[in-house]
Amino acid sequence: SRSSCLVHNKIPMDSGNIMDLFHRGRPVRVCAPMVRYSKLAFRCLVRRYDCDVCFTPMIVAADFMRSAKARDSEFTTNKTDRPLIVQFAAKDAQTLADAACVVSPFSDGVDLNCGCPQR
Repeated sequence: SRSSCLVHNKIPMDSGNIMDLFHRGRPVRVCAPMVRYSKLAFRCLVRRYDCDVCFTPMIVAADFMRSAKARDSEFTTNKTDRPLIVQFAAKDAQTLADAACVVSPFSDGVDLNCGCPQR
């Protein structure tokens, strides 16, 4: 059992409260997670067209926790990539919690993919 978050070489960012988006008096524009397409470059593009919230592609939590290489290739972000929701697929709660702990300084939420036939 892991008792603390892994150290990650990304810069934590504060984007405020994501729930504030829902009180602005206009629809919230969300870019849903898309396999292979929701990487950082695509998220930066859709944000230029006023997308309010973006999701990462699905990340397999067990692989993410097992390998620093997987963490560096599967989860990339920058200071303008907020609000950001990270989508994980996980088989057990502890692995999901550990992965969420790692991305928490760099994201605004975690989404659990419960229905993707990919894995």
